Formats: sequence, structure tokens, C-alpha cells
Amino acid sequence: MSAVDEVVEQLRAAILSNTLAPGTRLTQVELASQFGVSRIPVRDALAELASEGLVTLSGRSGAVVAGLSLDDLQELYEMRGLVEPFASRLAVPNVGRAQLLRMHECMRRMDQADDRRTWLAANAEFHAQVYRQSGRPRMITTIETLRKQTDRYIWLHLEKLEAVQHCREEHQEILEAAQRQDAEGVERATRAHLATSHDMILQQLLEKELSDSEYDGWQSAPDDLGVARRSGTDAVGPE
Repeated sequence: MSAVDEVVEQLRAAILSNTLAPGTRLTQVELASQFGVSRIPVRDALAELASEGLVTLSGRSGAVVAGLSLDDLQELYEMRGLVEPFASRLAVPNVGRAQLLRMHECMRRMDQADDRRTWLAANAEFHAQVYRQSGRPRMITTIETLRKQTDRYIWLHLEKLEAVQHCREEHQEILEAAQRQDAEGVERATRAHLATSHDMILQQLLEKELSDSEYDGWQSAPDDLGVARRSGTDAVGPE
């Protein structure tokens, strides 16, 4: 892994988990010292995170962690709803035994996940087995950028048991439709999955009294879900 990739990975994880909260300033000098690298890898890493929408670059204030808002959440899911179901439909004829086996394995990993990062990684890989077979590289790039941005909201929502329950059921529907080579069924199940996830996240954010303006009061959520899941009071969550 290159120095740039390492800095990107660590900063992305910190932003995702809200260790670096929205509005946090990110200075190249401090980050270079923290990671033990020169400023060049840090500069390139911040540029990559900016391309993903996780960081905002400004000539005056440098780099800051991008904010969270209800409008942003709405736009992300609107865009995903336009692109992801369609790409998944196109992909179905190319989804073969290898992809189906990996989807089964991803579901097993999600079932056994004790932390959010593990669950999110398995979730992303599950869906990638379908849409990456679409033969549409621009769509694939767009979907994966949107997914990375959406993960920030999903992380904050990984608290309710019904979240993982609906996700497990809807993943099963997508898998079964793919097994049948039912392109319309995969498209329909993917669109429903996104709609349910959006509604559940929105409801929870409204319960937290999140306003339409950018909200800087998020509290960092613990990563370890094992004890809470076993107690039945917490669980990993939606797509």
C-alpha cells in the first residue's frame, strides 16, 4: 500500500466513524506529522477524499471534513436510486456462479460481523458482485463514489435491530432474483432496498432533531457491536 493509500484509508475511516467530525480542519503539516510522511502524500490523499465528497478544499481555510445534512442525504439516495437499480438490472445476465457464491459469503460475513467496518465492507462487496457486472464503467464509478458518501450516514444509523433485519431480508431478495436471472426482480429489489434504507436513516436523523442545515453535533459511535448485538439492543444496519 502506498503512502497516499494509507493516509486515504485512515482518514476515510476516521471521517466515516465521526472521529473526525464535520467541520474539522485538516492541515497538511499536522497530518504529515501524525502519519510520519511528507506533505505530498497528505495533499494527494486530501484531493482524493475531496473527489469522494468527504472533504472540502478551500484556498483560504485549507481542507475541512464535509458537513452532513438532510438535503445531502436526500440527494445521495435520489442519485443512487436513479443509477444503481438500472446498473444492477443490466448486470444480471453477467452474474455467474462466482458472483453468487461471493454474495452468499458476504451475507455470512454480515451475519457474523461484530463491528461496523466489517459489516460495511461485506455489504459493499455484496452489492458490487452485481453492479460491477453491468459493463458500464462510468456508472460503476458513480455508484461507488455515492456509496462511500452514504456510508457516513449509515454509520450513524447502525444502532437499531430492525435495520439489520430489513437489510438481511432485502439482501436475500436480491440474491434470489440474481440466482433466477431475473433482471427486473433485481432492479425492483434494489430500488426497494434503497428506499427503505433512506426512509429508516431519515427517520432516525429526524428523531435526533437534525435540522436541514449542516449539523455539527454528531457524537462518535463506538465501532464494537458484538456485545450489543448479542444483547439484542444494537445491530449493524442498512444498505
